[in-house]
Amino acid sequence: MDQKTALRALILEDRPEDAELMVHELRRSGFEPQWQRVETEPDFLAHLTSPPDVILADYSMPELDACRALRLLQERRLNIPFIVVSGTIGEDVAVAIMRQGAADYLLKDRLVRLGPAVKHALMEKALRQDKTQAEDELHASEVRFQTFMHHSPALAFIKDHSGRILYVNSAVENAQDIAAQLSADASVFKNGEPSRTIEEVTTAGGQVRQMLCFRFIFSDVAGHRLLGGVSADITEQKAAERALSQALAAKDVLLREVHHRVKNNLQTISSLLNMQAELLPDLAARQALRDAQRRVHSMALIHEQMYGDKDMDEVDFGEYAKRLTRDLFESFGAVGGRARLRFALDPVSLAMDQMIPCGLILNELVTNSLKYAFPGERDGEILVSVRCGDGGTVTLAVVDNGVGLPPDIGGKRSESLGMQIVDILTRQLGGSLDRQSNGGVRSTVTFTRSGKVW
Repeated sequence: MDQKTALRALILEDRPEDAELMVHELRRSGFEPQWQRVETEPDFLAHLTSPPDVILADYSMPELDACRALRLLQERRLNIPFIVVSGTIGEDVAVAIMRQGAADYLLKDRLVRLGPAVKHALMEKALRQDKTQAEDELHASEVRFQTFMHHSPALAFIKDHSGRILYVNSAVENAQDIAAQLSADASVFKNGEPSRTIEEVTTAGGQVRQMLCFRFIFSDVAGHRLLGGVSADITEQKAAERALSQALAAKDVLLREVHHRVKNNLQTISSLLNMQAELLPDLAARQALRDAQRRVHSMALIHEQMYGDKDMDEVDFGEYAKRLTRDLFESFGAVGGRARLRFALDPVSLAMDQMIPCGLILNELVTNSLKYAFPGERDGEILVSVRCGDGGTVTLAVVDNGVGLPPDIGGKRSESLGMQIVDILTRQLGGSLDRQSNGGVRSTVTFTRSGKVW
């Protein structure tokens, strides 16, 4: 048995038997009606407080006719199908009440049409509701869009293929004029690819503004290709960029000047120490001053490399190690002599706070090898190695194949000033020092770098 459709019906009829016939036809058409019959205007209005699904009304009754009932329904803006069911009604009258808003009309001797008429009226009601809902949603969407675009800080516009502006929001003053000046549209239309440009426009007040503009192609409901654009005023940002660039350039010049002056001062000190050493008759004192001069020179080289590099925040320690070691060889007269120099250097960048202690450590270790590894006519090799492993671990090693450490020192730390300096600077780096003597001396300093690896 087919399931019947529930239906709440209000029947405006002064003849109970006619109302029963209507209900019978509704049941026969597959409805399960819950119905009420009314004859007067007060009863009719009272039943509208809980609106029915459909109203079936006799055209003419003693106290309330269909036309009056339909007007009352419309005054309350109720979307209820209103069907006129009458014993006799002329065509002109029927047309008139349909124009007034009735969903349908039929004669009582043709009630077989009642069920289909109600079904059609309910369907029309559902369509009207869907249409109304769609219109309401469209209106709400339009309001949201207009409100959003009105408060948007970015200029938004839509143009057609000819460049004609179809829409522009009010994000900026003289928006229409500015949108018209943003003219780099042709390539986007031609290629169909989004674009990003920076364009210069002049406002009505004569101000020149920089606009960052994004363009893209889309199609409207008719399939017409349109150009959408969103543009932001970046004049202040560009001015800030220029000011920052100028400030960074000034900082760069200042830092280079500082490094240059420090290098010059250190070189002057180095030269003075060297001159003083030449005047001292005591060999030990002269040697001590020359050791100090080499330490000062090692720091001067760092500042020289700092102001010579593009990046003054960090220096390639490998390149520095080559130059310092070669300078030490030259200062000891070892160039082209018995001691040979070999390198195994990774490109490792170090900041100033690590560069200076590493430079001084390298100076002491290479100086020790040049002083003590090859006595008499002995020849040999000194290897300078700089490696950078995982996690930023740096290993600095100076290895010679000379005579090794004296027996009384062995693997213990030397009490010489140079090795005391190495020990202090290694702790400053947060690293460790290892010295081994087996067919020469291997001194290894390991620490963790701060910065980037090239």
